[in-house]
Parts: sequence; structure tokens; C-alpha cells
Amino acid sequence: MKKVKRSKSDILDQYINSGNVMYKATLEGDYKTNNKEGKIITQVFKHLEKDLELASDTLPLLFDSENVVTRTKAAAHCLALKIYIDKAEKILEDAAEDDKNGIFGFNAKMTLKVWREQGFLKVYQK
Repeated sequence: MKKVKRSKSDILDQYINSGNVMYKATLEGDYKTNNKEGKIITQVFKHLEKDLELASDTLPLLFDSENVVTRTKAAAHCLALKIYIDKAEKILEDAAEDDKNGIFGFNAKMTLKVWREQGFLKVYQK
């Protein structure tokens, strides 16, 4: 299988698109779509895992996204890569404390809990 070099803009677009799809799918109870999109964003994460410089240049640009899923995915992926830890924790804390985030706030809270208890995050099983 041919390796695809993803550009910074491709990665940003994918996180934004996946965040939008996952947000909508979660609210509609469409777990199939949510799971499918989750697999796509995990593939992008695997690419960033191999290119920390690209991850460092890309993920922080998503911290200001209006979409809570995009913002918290980027933050969680930063924790998993052990980059921008303080900022990533703050984003997840803010999402967890904001009542209007509902299930997404709960997800942020659980992500932080696992991170703090284990000292690491796994995005996928190897």
C-alpha cells in the first residue's frame, strides 16, 4: 500500500470535517456514522504519530474550533502525543465544565480522568 503524505491543510480539513460529522452523529444517535468517522480520524492520528513536527504545527490550530468535538479530539491527541499538555488539559477542563456540552463535556472529563490516572492516553489498540 502506498504511503500518502498528508498536508497540513488536509489534516486540518479532516479534523474539522470529522468533528462536524461526529458531533451531528452523536446527537442523532447514529453510532455507525460516528464509529466510521472515528476510524478515519484515528488514521490521521497515526500519521501524526509518525510526524511529530507536523502534529505540533497542526493540532494547536484546532484548539479554537467552535466545534467541541474537533477541539477536544485535537486536545486528546496532543495528550496522547505528549505535546502542548498544559493547553490540551485546559481545553478538556473547559469543555468538561461547560454544561451546554452535555455528552461531549462528559467525554472530555473522562479523557482527563484517564490521562491523570495513567499518565498517558492511547487513541487506539495496537
